[in-house]
Amino acid sequence: MQIEEILIIKNANEHYGISTKDINQISRVPMLMPLPLRPSGVRGLCAVSGNIVCMIDMNLLLGMDEVDYESDKSRLLSLNGAYASNAMLVSEVYNTIEIDQNNIEYIQNQNDPIVAIYKYKNSLVQIISLDTLISKIQKVQIESKEIKNGKSKIEKIKEEDSSKFLIFSLENEKFALNIEYLREIVLADIQFTEIAGSASDVLGLITLREELLLVVDLRTYYGFSKRNSYKNRILVASCDDKKIGLLVDEIIDIKSYLSKDVEYMSESFQSNKIAGVIHDVNSLISFFDRDVLEELFLEHEAFIDSGSTTHTIAKNQDESKEVIVFKLAGREYAFDVESVAEIIDIVDSTKVAFTNDLIDGIINIRGQVITIVSLFKKLNIQTKINEDSKIIICNIKNMRIGFIVDSVSDILNIKIDEIKEQDNKLFANVFHLENGKRLVLSMDIDEILSN
Repeated sequence: MQIEEILIIKNANEHYGISTKDINQISRVPMLMPLPLRPSGVRGLCAVSGNIVCMIDMNLLLGMDEVDYESDKSRLLSLNGAYASNAMLVSEVYNTIEIDQNNIEYIQNQNDPIVAIYKYKNSLVQIISLDTLISKIQKVQIESKEIKNGKSKIEKIKEEDSSKFLIFSLENEKFALNIEYLREIVLADIQFTEIAGSASDVLGLITLREELLLVVDLRTYYGFSKRNSYKNRILVASCDDKKIGLLVDEIIDIKSYLSKDVEYMSESFQSNKIAGVIHDVNSLISFFDRDVLEELFLEHEAFIDSGSTTHTIAKNQDESKEVIVFKLAGREYAFDVESVAEIIDIVDSTKVAFTNDLIDGIINIRGQVITIVSLFKKLNIQTKINEDSKIIICNIKNMRIGFIVDSVSDILNIKIDEIKEQDNKLFANVFHLENGKRLVLSMDIDEILSN
């Protein structure tokens, strides 16, 4: 299957795509005629081009809140072929684009309506198969009963125990992680802070939602060669309140297996890197769970514990203040570390019409839309982007705001006697460092956004 062109549909911060071959026309939402006892995913009937069609709610089929069909942005997609008697209700139509095959990643999972991921500008578009999506429409279930001696007996079918696993690849081999220990999956195109003296499989530290996370390259850990591509992912795994990032080549599937198909290794098995094997249809898949994760934590305990210890000390030191120091036009400024979520390399932002002059645009990071506010304009400095430029992303009043800076200099603990207050709303404090030879202005983020 090769997709040539898609229609992009926006839903909050998510982008979905449907092949234009499946779409006949796009129209505003007509009057809806609700149906009693309608199947899940169906909103009712409506008239399109003189024909009565069944209105299907895309959001409901994806497990989200139903589309507001009275919204000015909602649209109705009339479908082609076998689904011509149906029309798809969507939240918002965004754009039609031709597919660059270099930017698309196809997913081989017959039960998942998401059949591909497409990288478009700063967003990841999830491309949907109508066949799989519409097959999720469930018929109205009326519970059947068996009559015996004048009393009804409800038949129940007991499902066999099963476990769900994330299947991924390392080189040409399949591995699996018990989904119970998986917390999230993030893109691997992240800068790592290397750790001197660490093992060869340690890539370094990254910042993930204000937490330092150690990342281990599973390819090196299991003795495979490295294949760096846009398909690489970091699995954030955890147990007993400890977390670790695991770099893998590619995500393949999420699948449930019956207990009889999951075989644990015997106690005499020498390797502590594999918990057992899964008997898949045509192959064996090595898997790991708690025991292997605990072994990973034990091997890298010094680095994992040192990261958490550092944060604890910093938070408990009332006599000091931890800040991130950055440069703008050759001068140094600082933000409180507590306000900073992460620091990323510079990326292009998307301009937004009719916004405040201080707003440079928006970017998409791991599915989250982040507003970029210009410190250059706030300080009346000429905007200049260079190879060292970074974006500092801050958490401010339940929002994520990004600030472009020339470079990030240091993360420092400022002693109380080095902090001098001044009568300035934007710069409430000045840090006198190195016996007054180095002056750093502390910025009040709330004041930056006050207008």
